[in-house]
Amino acid sequence: MKIININLGKDLKELRIIPISDVHIGDKLTNYKLLKEVLETIKNTPNVYTILNGDLCNTALKNSKSDVYSDELTPMEQIIKLVEILEPIKDKILVIGTGNHEDRISKETNIDVIRLVARELGIEDRYADNWWYLFLRFGEKEYGRKAPMCYQITGYHGSGGGRKTGGKANRLEEMSQTVIADLYIMGHTHKPLSTKGAIYLPDYANNSLNKKQLYYLMTNSFLDYGGYGEKLGFTPTDNTPTEAILDGTKRKIKVIL
Repeated sequence: MKIININLGKDLKELRIIPISDVHIGDKLTNYKLLKEVLETIKNTPNVYTILNGDLCNTALKNSKSDVYSDELTPMEQIIKLVEILEPIKDKILVIGTGNHEDRISKETNIDVIRLVARELGIEDRYADNWWYLFLRFGEKEYGRKAPMCYQITGYHGSGGGRKTGGKANRLEEMSQTVIADLYIMGHTHKPLSTKGAIYLPDYANNSLNKKQLYYLMTNSFLDYGGYGEKLGFTPTDNTPTEAILDGTKRKIKVIL
């Protein structure tokens, strides 16, 4: 699990995170208009950042589910295009991780597509080849000693989930069986959804228990309906970008679908 530490400074009172995953650059069904709108928002809004959570490129191979002959761009062209569109927001990227589509290239060639992209952008320290865990500090707590708010955010691209919403939600909530965090982020299923839970953590100093809220977010895709998803009978999903809003003075998270 890759641990990443980021401090954005005390002047930031509220932070918006718009996660991006399942873009599938190279696929003829990628909605570049929607992607451009999101990237412009991230670039031009001071308190908006992003987490890139895999399947940014389609990277179809001959033996993969995607049709290698229907991709608009070769894998090399996909890498170049991804670097080009991310360059203007490279300072707004908190995490950049891989997905199962990029893993196709890694398994066949040992070449990590997303690591190459991160290296080209100069953010290899924010790259994760699997599960990542982010300590994100900003703002200043309005209680206790003066210190930045620190949120723990964790995620990975995701896997499985099944066809039904319940199965996808189960995969999302199962993440808290591995590690405790404030916010869990997963993609892969192309279905945006959110849920909320809680857990009691021991307070050793006071011999008591503290209740901690857990927020779960499954992100949208940027693919229009069709292709192998339609061929296999998967239902269409909404492409509206998801968002998490974090308070910089008190521990408060709001998830928007």
